[in-house]
Parts: sequence; structure tokens; C-alpha cells
Amino acid sequence: MGRKPQVSREQVLRACREAFALGGYHGTTLASIASRLGITAAALLRHAPTKEDLFAVAMSSGESTDTLPIDFLSEVDVTQDPRKVLKRLANAFVPFVESKIGENIARWMHAKTAEEARTIRLPFDPRTRPTPPQRGLALLENYLRKASGAGKIRVRNHRAAALAFLGSLHAYVFLHRVLRIVDPPVPLDVYVNTVLDIWSSGAIRNRKRRS
Repeated sequence: MGRKPQVSREQVLRACREAFALGGYHGTTLASIASRLGITAAALLRHAPTKEDLFAVAMSSGESTDTLPIDFLSEVDVTQDPRKVLKRLANAFVPFVESKIGENIARWMHAKTAEEARTIRLPFDPRTRPTPPQRGLALLENYLRKASGAGKIRVRNHRAAALAFLGSLHAYVFLHRVLRIVDPPVPLDVYVNTVLDIWSSGAIRNRKRRS
């Protein structure tokens, strides 16, 4: 009998997607992927004969987005400190979005023709309702509504507030991962704490009237 594989095929494909999303095709080596799994590059190639084949298989078999990293909002205790809840949301949401955007950037950079580049699609079926982004927005909106009812949050419009918070997280990903306008990047915890400071205490102060 042959030796059992040290890792499953799905583990290999997941590690490939994560590595390619971070470094792109050319910036990712077989050794860097193998190190994520604790195996050798030779063992990695048992799942596909070349790096090109690994990329093709891994990047065409994205994981389902049926489960979102913010699904916990549906069961969270709305009486707890909203700052802790929103920080947990941010720390789960940003890496998730970064990975999805990183995968599409890797696919686009690897595309050999304009036609191939045009085949790149969203990481979910936009025809389904609700879409994962719509469901995520609804989860946060519902949490904000319940937290408001519990006297923990005060906002004028729960949907607008949910859009504003998720928008600030998307902005972090886009400005750092796509535009790369800050070098070195602002650490995520610093950014999230700043956003929460603005939410909890406000940044604009009323100017004192002169007597």
C-alpha cells in the first residue's frame, strides 16, 4: 500500500489560493506554498505536475462563500460593548475581503490575453439573492438595529450606518491592497481602532462661540 498523503487536496488548493492571492503567480514559489502545509515542494507536485497547473486548478475552484466570517453577528449578545463586536467584525472581514480581491488580482495579472482577463468574474454568483455582500450588509444592519434597541448604539439610520462601517473596511483593503498608497501599510489594528474612535467619540468638535 502507498503512503497516505500528508495533506488533503482541498488543503493544498486552499494553500495555493492563499499564497497566489498574496504574492501573485510570479511572486509565489512552490516552496512558499509547501511551507504553508509543512510539506516539501515535491510532495506538493503530487497534486498537479507544475506550478502552472496548480494555479489553474486552485484559482478555478474557489471556496464557497455560503459562510461569511461575520455570520456570528446573527447570534451575538447585543448588550455587550459594541466596540468589541465591531472590532471582531473588522478583524474577520478585512482578511476575508483581502483574500478574495487578491485572488482576482492574481488571476488578472496571470491572464495571457485580454479575452482571458475578461473572463474573470466576481467570487460569487451575482444572480443569487441575496448575494454574500447583501447578506453581510443585512447582518450588520440587523445587529445595529438590535444594539440600538438595547441602548448600546445611537445612529440615525441603521442601513446607512452599516454601509458606512463596511465601506470603511472596504476602503482599507482597496487603498492598501489595490492602490497601495501607503508604504508601509497602516496596521489593521491601528486603522480599526481609529475608525472605532471616530464612531465612539467623534472627530468633529463644535467650535466654541466667542462671547
